[in-house]
Amino acid sequence: MACPSRRAWSDGLPPELLAIIVLQLNCLADRACFSAVCRAWRDAAPYADAPQRGVPWLLLPARDAPSFFSLHSGATRRMRLPDGVRGTRFCGVHDGGWAAVAADTWRGFAVVNLFTGVRLPLPEKLRVEVPPGGNHDQFALAAGFTRHHMLIRTVVFSCPPTSPYCIAAAHVSSASNIAFCQPASLSTSWTAYRRDMDIIQDLIFHRGALLQGFHVLTNKEEVLVYAPTAPHRPSAPLKLACTRYSLRPRDDYQPDDALPPTFIATRYLAESRGKLLMVLRHYTGNPVVRRRTRMFRIFELTFGEPAEPRRAATPCWWVEIPELTGRALFLGRSCSRSVDVAQFPMLQEDTIYFLDDANLDLSMVLNNGSTYCNVDMGMYRKGEKIRPGARQFPREFTADCSPPIWLVP
Repeated sequence: MACPSRRAWSDGLPPELLAIIVLQLNCLADRACFSAVCRAWRDAAPYADAPQRGVPWLLLPARDAPSFFSLHSGATRRMRLPDGVRGTRFCGVHDGGWAAVAADTWRGFAVVNLFTGVRLPLPEKLRVEVPPGGNHDQFALAAGFTRHHMLIRTVVFSCPPTSPYCIAAAHVSSASNIAFCQPASLSTSWTAYRRDMDIIQDLIFHRGALLQGFHVLTNKEEVLVYAPTAPHRPSAPLKLACTRYSLRPRDDYQPDDALPPTFIATRYLAESRGKLLMVLRHYTGNPVVRRRTRMFRIFELTFGEPAEPRRAATPCWWVEIPELTGRALFLGRSCSRSVDVAQFPMLQEDTIYFLDDANLDLSMVLNNGSTYCNVDMGMYRKGEKIRPGARQFPREFTADCSPPIWLVP
């Protein structure tokens, strides 16, 4: 007599218990693994509340085995990327799994949804207006423009890239250092409106109390805002204006060239609770030191009274805040994110998770296929660097195509 087939243990769990289990899984990847166990578990997953998505994943690119680290579970998991993405350099992200990639140094730019595979090409040339009486070279167009090759450092999007209202801003190395395009309109070139002589240190899209638009932070700690000159219409040509905040220098500000080589400064922008933050990162220039970061300071953009909407002439200044009360900060070029820790028990307040991106070595980008050794990454809390455990945060990562980047699923 044949023995009756044994029922799988996973099929015997009551739906109420499955619902309790799935509620403890806040990482989207953990929910996916839960649903893949069997049909009963897959049927139970949709009845639980959607997982909280405020905490970004750390995307760890690699040509052979790309992966990501999740702070929810403290685990590193393999990640299957859409066709044409593996082996590219990641240079920007947007909420919902969007990532800007560069397949080559000067070409192959695109924005791709890493979960759905939706892909939009980004222009490969920069269009710069030739001033009256300017010299037209071999790239000159009939309308008084020149076109140039460009290297993309970072890209920021005003809204989901598939939206007809989306505008992309890029920090580039070319005839200009800032450029704009409309991804959904399949633009043939990026548009440059001016050449900023100051060094751009970071770029984000921020809806501020006075102005909303692309906020650009310079090495002089000034903030420029690029925004459409009128309500943007999808079919209309892209026209933006640049406004500079009336910022008073902070009392202890020192120009970069006045700092000693053992105390180099670089800066980031982040939005937190509707306010604009500047994060000052000090590191040593000694190439022998592997973990070069020494300290962080955080400043909040504060306005004088009255702060009238769309009046950039209102006096403002950077005010240092002693700690990130109730918040953790994920720091990265054009992808920083502030998270309230009350919703996420695995996070501690006043913690900065930082990447090894204090400076971009253009020689590595130009030499496509370089190895990116990321050793100056980790955690910083209450004035000191924290040595993270294996399930808290990676201390180093070596990639053969791109540095790590924060990704919001």
